[in-house]
Amino acid sequence: MNKPHKSFSLEEGKIQASILLKAFHSSDEKRVTHATKRFKRLPEFSEIIKQKVQLKHALAVIALENGFNSWNDLKTQINLIVGGFLNKWFTNYAEAKTHQQSAGGYLLPYKKHFFICDTNYIKQLGFDPNDADWQLISRDWVQPKDKIAWQRLYKKWMKIQQKGKRDGKHSE
Repeated sequence: MNKPHKSFSLEEGKIQASILLKAFHSSDEKRVTHATKRFKRLPEFSEIIKQKVQLKHALAVIALENGFNSWNDLKTQINLIVGGFLNKWFTNYAEAKTHQQSAGGYLLPYKKHFFICDTNYIKQLGFDPNDADWQLISRDWVQPKDKIAWQRLYKKWMKIQQKGKRDGKHSE
């Protein structure tokens, strides 16, 4: 089975980021101190503080606190996890790639980990596993062989997500 993970949606992340930003700009010194401590997780915090702390910075904090490298990573990976499948998990890309090369499958990211899944999982996500673009990227979402083919797959993924939102299957 997939590693358990707490339920989290993009909408929830956006709300948390908004609350964090409001706390940072609050007149309550205790809230400001706590929010500042959270913002200090950002490597570029010393530069940000010289400018104006913005929502994009709060979103980056929320992503880090949830195990993602960036808000963009969170957005693109949050709905890649589907329950009920046996997937092989790895803590580093090199091990995942070696396994994929010997055993086959599709290499996908989740937070700071990587996993290999099968055709059924790809179908469950809403993709066509026979799509030629999967072959062109060597079935590797993380370091695709063909960047243009990956961009086409990514656009398809965004359409799948939009359809899921309309159908009520995915959270934003």
